[in-house]
Amino acid sequence: MGFLLFILVNVVLFIRPSEIIPDLQALPLYELSIVSCLLICFPTVLEQLSGRSLAAQPISACVVGMPVAVILSHLSHFDTASAQVSGETFFKNLLYYLLLIGVLSSADRLHQFLRWLALLAMVLASVALLDYHGVVDIPGVESTAREETLSTGQTISFIQLRSSGIFDDPNDLCLILVVAIAISLYRLGDLRSGLSRFLWLAPLGLFGYALALTRSRGGLLALLACLMSLFQTRFGWRKAILAMLLVLPVMLVLFGGRQTSISTEEGTSQQRIKLWTEAILLFRWKPFFGIGEGKFVEENALVAHNSFVQAYAELGFFGGTLFLGIFYFAILSLYRLGSPQVQILDPELRRLRPYLAALVAGYATGMLTLSRADIVPTYMVPGLVVAYLRIAAVYPFSPIPRLDARLVQHLALVSIAFLAATYLFVRFSARWG
Repeated sequence: MGFLLFILVNVVLFIRPSEIIPDLQALPLYELSIVSCLLICFPTVLEQLSGRSLAAQPISACVVGMPVAVILSHLSHFDTASAQVSGETFFKNLLYYLLLIGVLSSADRLHQFLRWLALLAMVLASVALLDYHGVVDIPGVESTAREETLSTGQTISFIQLRSSGIFDDPNDLCLILVVAIAISLYRLGDLRSGLSRFLWLAPLGLFGYALALTRSRGGLLALLACLMSLFQTRFGWRKAILAMLLVLPVMLVLFGGRQTSISTEEGTSQQRIKLWTEAILLFRWKPFFGIGEGKFVEENALVAHNSFVQAYAELGFFGGTLFLGIFYFAILSLYRLGSPQVQILDPELRRLRPYLAALVAGYATGMLTLSRADIVPTYMVPGLVVAYLRIAAVYPFSPIPRLDARLVQHLALVSIAFLAATYLFVRFSARWG
């Protein structure tokens, strides 16, 4: 029952029926569904908050710390009203995360949930494409017409595909499309399914076509990171580089035009780099707890277009490190599971690891061009990793890092290195002339 209710939570979250059917707008469908799921699964959720569970899963410890960091970012400025509003948002994210890792308690449930994610992404992509091609007219799903002026003075016009709800931005839509592409590739490689596995070529083509129509450079970078991670975890660095050399020309043809014009010298790239510079300056101004969650927009009229950099600006070193740690520990854990000294006992879970790593790498790369630390899907992705780590039995020992003083120190050093690398990048990439 709990699993079915959690699927309902995701249907409401992704599809947003109230935005398609006006008569449902007055109903708090997401709140009703997630509270119902919580009532059924409360003991499971509570179990994830025990000291033992948090010590075993540093990813969870970082996610649990996010609402604390958000509230402190406002209380450090004596802004209790903003602390309440932001705290509620991140508490909902935490609640979803805890439900996910609690409900996905078996390999069968994890596989079912991945199929549901792919199905929901198919609905989102199909709705967007039907509207894009004029087959249907759905309010709130209209494609976005944009203009961009290049450094040469030339102005180009283009249309970007978008979907509904939390995916009403082309870049946001790309994130879930990359996740769905990784899942589709995983299902396509399932030899146990026989010839039926080739049916996954259809949604794979759908997701690729939709991603191309978003005209999103960040989306293409996320897909490239996804594929590079997949090749590396499956074949090693040498074969991965060779595979990417073969794949890149094909992708340049399929994703031509603006999407493959990736440069830091002009257009929106320079605008974003300058926003990252502003974020670094704000971090230096309020380094401990930040300027307050959501306050970057008030300072600059735009988001930073980098979830990690904006987290440091708004939440300070404390919150920024926690947010970075969520994805760092997810990637580190999956990487360590690939060690020759460790064997995942379940062959199907062993096969899933490279695709899950690709999914995380793609999403994390997308976050480098988007400010989306406050939405549920951002915590769904590391939640999938934790659910996987809890299910996958390994021999002879678990390589997953445990939360202790040494690991905290390690994360702090990683955080400092990330800040230093970001500073050097914007220092030499920004063009102010």
